[in-house]
This record gives sequence, structure tokens and C-alpha cells, in this order.
Amino acid sequence: MEKIKQIFSSKRNLVFTAVVALLILIPVMMENNIIFKQSKYVYLLLCLIGIYTIATSGLDIVFGYTGQISFGHAGFFCIGAYGSVLLSHSEWGLGKYMGVTLPPMASILTAAVLAAVIGALLAFPASKLVFHFLSLLTIAFNQLMLLVVANFAGLTNGYVGITRVPQISIFGFSFNTVSSKYNYYFLVLFFVIVFLIIKENIVHSRIGRGFIAIRENVMAANGCGVNIKSYKIMSFAISAFYVGFAGGLYAHMVGFISPDTFVQNTSVIFITMLLFGGSGNLVGPVIGAAVITVIQEGLQSLSDYRMLVYGIFILIIILFQPQGISGLSKDISGFIRRSGGGKRA
Repeated sequence: MEKIKQIFSSKRNLVFTAVVALLILIPVMMENNIIFKQSKYVYLLLCLIGIYTIATSGLDIVFGYTGQISFGHAGFFCIGAYGSVLLSHSEWGLGKYMGVTLPPMASILTAAVLAAVIGALLAFPASKLVFHFLSLLTIAFNQLMLLVVANFAGLTNGYVGITRVPQISIFGFSFNTVSSKYNYYFLVLFFVIVFLIIKENIVHSRIGRGFIAIRENVMAANGCGVNIKSYKIMSFAISAFYVGFAGGLYAHMVGFISPDTFVQNTSVIFITMLLFGGSGNLVGPVIGAAVITVIQEGLQSLSDYRMLVYGIFILIIILFQPQGISGLSKDISGFIRRSGGGKRA
């Protein structure tokens, strides 16, 4: 039995390594005009997929593993984006009022920590709520963040937005997204791998088992000694850190932020990605982020009707494939085993 587990683990590592190798080879082939011929648009899509993977993985910790419904994670995305820009921009925020700025990577990390703190504070009242009451609280939080960045124009420039967001530089190496998305793609890919590894370790730790126990049965978890309130607060804080970090990466990639990016529709898109890919596992958020990002770009011409399409996606997944695309492999393997068993009988 132990040997089988070791083989399974090695296969998982092999698949993970193969996927990472493929993601590294794609831009190399693009730079050599083998595929897509050095398309900056494709690089942009790949960066967006990576950033949304981090954000959706964070949402999965709350929704997929802890069983807490959230329609307000665009609020944490907003905190990460605006927090990082205001800490690193020379003309706004810290630079405007105090004449000092933080390096972009330091500002992204600081903004993510701020998002985690606010997520923990939000979890205090949220830990007492369930179902639609929790959903309404998270929606209200999203709207509150939107109103803050829209109405404090002296700090955030309101709906006009903030331009010339500083480029990320690490040890003198600049990740300039204006001239090329190539370097930024590898930066995003690095953080995607790091955050997925951290998530995998969290969900297989004592903390992760506590999250899953709460998701399965709150009363039973409480009876087994799991501190429900503390674990829910930890879940929201970790999730907010992920989404806040993704928001910071997004802001420094596009070079411009405004409140329009962080409306309620963004939270719905995060939920759609998670449900479509599959919650409560490692690959679901990756699949969901990749597929929905491509679909989202393809539906740009539909304008306001895009949300209708996302709603249809959610209904189809909930009704016909509640485990998402990542659950198809389990369903297919189960069907094959049942079919084989029937024939042998």
C-alpha cells in the first residue's frame, strides 16, 4: 500500500513537472516564431490566466475547502491593487503625502498582508453567518471597497484612475510590461507555482484538515475540538492574501487602475472560474482561470451580455457537473469501473 502511494505521488510530481515545462516552452517557442509569432496579446492572456489562477486558488480556500460562500473577493483584489500602487507610486498615496515610496515587490507583499488583515476582520462577523446571509455580507464588502476607491478621489483619483503604475524591478532586473510581456509572464508563472505549492501544503496540514471538517459538518467539527471561529478567520485571511497579491500583480502589469475593474462582476467571474474548473482541489482553479479567461476575451464584443453567459455557465455546471471540469476524470474513471464490473458479473 505504501509503495502504491509512493508511485501515485511520483506520478503527480511528474505531471506537475511536465505542465511547468510546457508553460516554460510556450514563450520560448513564441520567441522563435514557432507558435503565435511573438504575440504580446498571447503573453497578456497567459499573464492574466496566471494572476486569476492565484486569485481563484485563494477563493478556493474559503469556498472549496472551508465551505464559506463569498461573492466579494473582488474587494480583496481591489485592496491588493490599490494598496500596492499607493505604496509604490511617486505621485499618489505614500509618495504624494510623505515623499517616500516602496519598491513594487515590497508594496505588493505589504498590500497582500493588508488584504489578509482586512479579510480576518471581515471574518469576525462572517464566521457567525451561513448561506445567503454570508453571501450578502461579502457582496456588501465588495461594494464598500468600490465606494471607498471611487469617492476618495484625493487619494485614488476616483474613476479617472491612476496611470503610470511603477514597473516591477528585482535586483536591478526590470519586468517592463510596456516593451514586452515575456519577462512578466515568467514572474507570474513563478508566483503561480509558489502559491500552488503553498496551498497544497496548507490543505494537507492540520489547518487544512480543520477547514475540510468545517465544510463537511460544522457541528461534528466543533465536537471534535476544531475552533470554528478561529479556523474560519484563518481561511478568510489566507484567501484574502492570495487575492490581494494577485491584485497587486495585476495592477503592475496593466499599468493603470480604476474602480471599474473591481465591480461586483469581477467577483462573479472569480466564482464562475472556480465552479467551472472545480473547487476543493489543486487543478480546478487553474482550469477555470484558463478557460474562462479565454472565453471572456472572446466575449468582449457582447459587452453587457457577458454576465448572462457567465450565469448560464454557472447553471450548467451546478446542474450537470457540480464537481467542475476537474471532476470529469473521476466521473469517467468511475463509469469505466462500473462498466467493467458489470461485464465481469
